[in-house]
Amino acid sequence: MTEVVPDHKWRRPSTDASRKSLERVQNIIGDFDADHTMKYYDYWSEHYEQDLENLDYKVPDFMAESLFSFLNPSNWTDKSFTVLDIGAGTGQMAIALSKIQYAGLIDALDGNSLMLKKAQSKNLYRNLTRHLLTTESPLPHDSNAYNVVVCCCAMVPALIQPECLPDMVRVVKCGGLLYFTTRATDGNNSFRARVDEQLNRMYESGLIRFKSEAVIPQYSWPVEEIGEDGQKHFIAAVAICVEKIKSSD
Repeated sequence: MTEVVPDHKWRRPSTDASRKSLERVQNIIGDFDADHTMKYYDYWSEHYEQDLENLDYKVPDFMAESLFSFLNPSNWTDKSFTVLDIGAGTGQMAIALSKIQYAGLIDALDGNSLMLKKAQSKNLYRNLTRHLLTTESPLPHDSNAYNVVVCCCAMVPALIQPECLPDMVRVVKCGGLLYFTTRATDGNNSFRARVDEQLNRMYESGLIRFKSEAVIPQYSWPVEEIGEDGQKHFIAAVAICVEKIKSSD
């Protein structure tokens, strides 16, 4: 199991590039309103992919490989199989799926037009929808529509809220999967408690069952300390997969 480095023990990155990238990543964490968040992503869209590279961002690869192990091999080659990528950003999840020869359809949803423009340039999505998911603005998709719904690193305080989880499950087909992440940091404990509250409610109502949970590095960076040259610290995420076992009305 990945050992989580507590927030207060994180060390300063040893390179200028990773320092600047980590600062931009951390600037989005907070209880900001939607307008502030989208304006920040307008700015961040120009640095986003380089920041992910600087911080060794591999969460989409982990999720894609996990989905490959969760699903029947015939699903992976089924050209009518459908995935909805919520908080798609610049298309990193679609890239990860394509790396391991996923043959089905992928739809993207994101609240920022500049990020979606970069995602569109990858030519990996069937449809791209600009929409910021909130409890007041649910997903613009039919119930029971997708085989898999993924939400990679977008369930954070300034973006998608835990109370949106029931709506995310709504658009999953019976027998399909919702696979998402949130941060596994001590600073995210209260947010994670809200995630667990929503999941437990759906479990107790017979809507879902738990399939997998794993703590993984989300962003990592090199640090220089005496006697520990080359060590890396990281922000951890928890990847949670649930299966929908009852159709939505």
